[in-house]
Amino acid sequence: MSSEEAIVWLRQVEGQLYRNKRHPSGREAWVAVVRTPRTEGRRGKLIIALGGSMEEAAGAAANQWEAVWQSFGPAN
Repeated sequence: MSSEEAIVWLRQVEGQLYRNKRHPSGREAWVAVVRTPRTEGRRGKLIIALGGSMEEAAGAAANQWEAVWQSFGPAN
């Protein structure tokens, strides 16, 4: 997932992205937070995904998002 794709996807799903302050070691930590919509009487799920970059965190959140939707089974 590119930086642009990450930003677009997070906007589409109304997600948030957070980054830690720069650590003296130069390491960064990114967190993507996304809530899935409620469906057919099911509550939404909160997805919290970590990554060493914005792209990694958003990509991990997108993968979890897809897994949640696939768990609902085929659409009727």
